[in-house]
Amino acid sequence: MFAVAQSVVAATHRPVLPHQGRTTQTEPRPLRATKPAPRAVRAAATDDAAGEASGTSYYKIIDGVKYDRKVLDDCAKYEKNDGSIDIDEAKLILSDLLDGPARKVGGANETKSAVTNVELDTAQYAFDNFTWSPAAKDWFFEQLTSKNW
Repeated sequence: MFAVAQSVVAATHRPVLPHQGRTTQTEPRPLRATKPAPRAVRAAATDDAAGEASGTSYYKIIDGVKYDRKVLDDCAKYEKNDGSIDIDEAKLILSDLLDGPARKVGGANETKSAVTNVELDTAQYAFDNFTWSPAAKDWFFEQLTSKNW
């Protein structure tokens, strides 16, 4: 009895196909909701517009080399303000580079340093790739070369 009822329902109840209910075959289908933009695209659009950090990672990798993202972002921001990095901004950049705890550096002389290799690479990259005022460039160079890093 149950099987007979199922066959009757199946014969009389047909599923509605997607093209049914439209007046013509060429009538466009209704629009579906699209996926939101990927997180990376949304983040890039909002970060660049707001002038915030260029990313969330502590490091920025350029040509396979790790750099300190905050220092590079600050250099770009200072250069964008007035066309070059001045002496006061150079002091802020150096303080960002020296923000780590002092640690022993190899050798018999017990040298202590607060600068990592990543920070030294970042200083070199910033020195070579950003525009500095002559006084700031001289001061920054003197600060980096006067110490035994």
